[in-house]
Amino acid sequence: MQPTARSLLALSLALLAAGCAALPETSAPTDLVIIDRTKALQRVNAFRAENGMPALRMEDRLMVAALAQSRAMAKKNRMDHAVDGVLPDRVRAAGYDWTTTAENIAQSYRDYDRAMAGWVASPGHRKNLLNPDVTEIGFAGARAPDGRPYWTQIFGRPRGR
Repeated sequence: MQPTARSLLALSLALLAAGCAALPETSAPTDLVIIDRTKALQRVNAFRAENGMPALRMEDRLMVAALAQSRAMAKKNRMDHAVDGVLPDRVRAAGYDWTTTAENIAQSYRDYDRAMAGWVASPGHRKNLLNPDVTEIGFAGARAPDGRPYWTQIFGRPRGR
């Protein structure tokens, strides 16, 4: 039986609520790349602070949208912002009502820190990391069947803030 978008969203939220990293490896989906959420957020916020920008808050619905993007890229083994729909639809499907949103994606970096270094070195991705209009972030990684990792950061500002 093919999982529905709703069941995948429920699984993603349950994994996020449980902290993912605390789960035994066999309990998490095999394509999921475990990221130390605290360390990843600190890395983003340290970079923003070095550049005079305020810290971002981690947002679970953006984490779900980032996971959906990473998994879609991994499943098709193709890095593409529109591999399975476009960013605004992905963010809305996760229940996030936004006024500003942006996305960084990457492939083949061994871990999140290396992907982050790649984004920092890329002018367009760096611009997203330093966007003054965003206040929240979600990030995720997923592994293709051949082992190649795919990474996603999604930035947002919720409507009304």
